[in-house]
Amino acid sequence: MTKQQFNEITEWQKATFSKSTPLSKIAHLTDELAELSYDLVNKKAEQRLEFADCFFLLFGCAADAGMTYEDICSAIQEKFEINKKRKWGEPKENGVVNHLPNKDEKNH
Repeated sequence: MTKQQFNEITEWQKATFSKSTPLSKIAHLTDELAELSYDLVNKKAEQRLEFADCFFLLFGCAADAGMTYEDICSAIQEKFEINKKRKWGEPKENGVVNHLPNKDEKNH
């Protein structure tokens, strides 16, 4: 996503959904994740658009919380660097893989 796309999407969201909050966007994201899960399980072509809905809501929520495009890019890179240094466990029953606890780091 480009900075221009981010700004256009988040400004449109602010104008169109002026009463929404970061938490209401997270609640909406929960609904969109359910739709995405359904489309993935059922191999629906629309899944790509459900991914887009999820990204829109996350970016809108971040913007509402005061983050800029640059803030998001920086946070993504910072977290990626942290994750690359972690040790990872085995998949759980549902396929989720969590990092193994490290006594020196915060649990994020």
